[in-house]
Amino acid sequence: MPPGADASSLAAAVLDAATPPAAAAATSRVLDYLARHADDQPRAFFADAFPSLLYRLFVSAASSPSFIDLAAADPALADLLLSLLSPNGPLLAAAAAADRLALIRYVFPSERLPDWLRLALGSPPSTDLASPLLSRRVASELHLSVFEYYLFWFAYFPVSSASSAAPAASASNPRLTSRARLETWVSTLATTAIRKPSQKPESSLYLRLLYAYLRELVPTRTPLGKMPGGGTLLHRPPRDGADAIDLFARAEFFLHTLVQFWLVGDDFSPLPMQTCHAIGLRLPSRARADLSERPPSPGLGDAVKLLVMYLNCCDGRALVDARIPSPQGMPVSNGLCDTQVGFWNPLIQRPLYRFVLRTFLFCPIGAVIKNATQVFSVWLAYMEPWKVTQQELDGYGKQQAGDEKEPQTTKMVYNSSWRTYVLSNYLFYNSMIVHFLGFAHKFIHSDVASVLLMVHKVLEVLSSSPELLGLLHKVDAACHSRLVASSPASDEVLKYVPSIHEQLKDWEDGLSESDADGSLLHEHWNSDLRLFSYDENGAYNLLQLLLIRAESEILRLPGDTQQALQTLDSIKSQMKTAFQGHIERINGNTSLEKLHNQHHQVRGEVFTPKHPSLSKGSWADVKYKGEWMKRPISETEVAWLARILIRLSDWLNDALGLDCADAEGGPAGATYIQFDGNELNTVGGPRDAARMALGAVCSLMVLVGQAVLKLMRSRRVKISLRVFASKKLLSAAVVLYAGVAVTRNVLG
Repeated sequence: MPPGADASSLAAAVLDAATPPAAAAATSRVLDYLARHADDQPRAFFADAFPSLLYRLFVSAASSPSFIDLAAADPALADLLLSLLSPNGPLLAAAAAADRLALIRYVFPSERLPDWLRLALGSPPSTDLASPLLSRRVASELHLSVFEYYLFWFAYFPVSSASSAAPAASASNPRLTSRARLETWVSTLATTAIRKPSQKPESSLYLRLLYAYLRELVPTRTPLGKMPGGGTLLHRPPRDGADAIDLFARAEFFLHTLVQFWLVGDDFSPLPMQTCHAIGLRLPSRARADLSERPPSPGLGDAVKLLVMYLNCCDGRALVDARIPSPQGMPVSNGLCDTQVGFWNPLIQRPLYRFVLRTFLFCPIGAVIKNATQVFSVWLAYMEPWKVTQQELDGYGKQQAGDEKEPQTTKMVYNSSWRTYVLSNYLFYNSMIVHFLGFAHKFIHSDVASVLLMVHKVLEVLSSSPELLGLLHKVDAACHSRLVASSPASDEVLKYVPSIHEQLKDWEDGLSESDADGSLLHEHWNSDLRLFSYDENGAYNLLQLLLIRAESEILRLPGDTQQALQTLDSIKSQMKTAFQGHIERINGNTSLEKLHNQHHQVRGEVFTPKHPSLSKGSWADVKYKGEWMKRPISETEVAWLARILIRLSDWLNDALGLDCADAEGGPAGATYIQFDGNELNTVGGPRDAARMALGAVCSLMVLVGQAVLKLMRSRRVKISLRVFASKKLLSAAVVLYAGVAVTRNVLG
């Protein structure tokens, strides 16, 4: 059979495979075809069968899951796919051979590209400087080699479910409603490949492939000329500087592809503000509303965590020693490149910060927080790179990582060798924690145990090392000091103060809690570094409020609450350490047993403090600080009705001009009503008299209404219909209606 016909038949078999046995048979046929044509590399395979194979490998449909998803429940299929797709497997070997011959080029579907890349392709060529990926641009398309085309599809796989769901959710309405956002967040959970109960993320086929590609393509601690696997087609030992630069270009392209598809994705601020201004890249204004509200894909957190952990073990000195230029768009500052994780760190700093922050801000109340907890674990791993071990990473490359003992990381704490890393990523240790506390307040009522455990882990990072805590306090003092300019220039911390302030403005561009559904924070609460601020806007007070709410939620839980109470007690001890004793006797003299015995007395008191130390102040001291009508929705309200009434109240306040106070501030001039004497003399009877009386009454009502509106404006009083969303009020109304209906039936 001619190679062309054989390739077409192979493509049809691959596309028709929708079950694990059919996928295994199709994979075996691909392996057999590549073995038979290892020397000639017919173009027909890459023109016909290769695109079909990539589509079935990495794209899932309702009726035909992808091969990667099917392999989750079929170890035999997973082994076949691993042998086909491994770095030294036949598929990538054939791709490398085809690229050496410049056999074919591909155009990646524009609808599957990250949103900003699609926009950049329609912009002037000056935007090509924004990313190495755009160097493959031809007109308004990306022309990719065989290997690059494969990497694009590989990176697309974890985000495919959210990317396919988002357009459908927003097609009829340019701005997603809260209900649509919630349905999108929840629906992404259902598209995750089903894992066995005992199967850990480390045994995922996709993560095994990701770790293999990272080891093969991205330099690690081993010098560049002595990389493992140097005999493969992807990584040959460099013979000269040109080979070294080619290897670096492969690593850069691979990492940029992962970052753009996974972290940047649909972010409406994909690049640093200065870069966007320099190249003239602008996103439509409504994109800020549409793009930022899409949820992270299920399972994406696991892949991003592996990427972060691996890069935190990378050694950029291997590349520096080879005299390779720094990655495009990655400024190297203050000697960070000399540390073991410094070379690639600038590439992921801003995208990762915004990826985590968008998750915390836009996860709506009522959604399952599984996806958000995966992203939380990414943030936690990024804050503690000193706990990453080679043994833990190697577990991702094994089929059953759970068979081995997990590495002991409890004794691995911060030391001075990570000082530059912490200083360059200071916002992850300060402002992100404040944003996380807002996220914790949103979900404390729905899953108090999980939220408390997350808070405990964050405070554990701060309190695990006195040296780390001291450094964070020192940077905070330098950032808030008015005497920075006159301080000794030799202090290394002061060098980072300008860049930290610039990062805060740039990394949080367009993101604020005011855009989030039910957030506890103001729009400008985190316009400054508030972790160690002890005023009403600081993390200290947010934690106090969280403890009060957590206590009431725990005491209302059925069953055994001892574990949650112990976590709460640990958080209080960590707070005393993290805030260096400024918290006022957080443990007080009340034991956990005494707290538990108070359950029957306080069941209905949702926000009442239970500890003597917290009850010294009233609830008004820690109440919600924003606009009261837009406070977080509580369990005593009907959520959907409250949102409708809030929007209706906003419309009424805007229509009646109650959003702004009276500019004059003084009483308005008198309003006169003039009557025509001729009309008074021509009253023709009772009808005209009634008409005049009705007009007088209406005029009086208008005058009274104007006076009331003016008084409301001067006192800054607004209309709030949210009270009608109260479950108690609605229950009373239903009971009253039922009583009236029953009485009417009895009397009738």
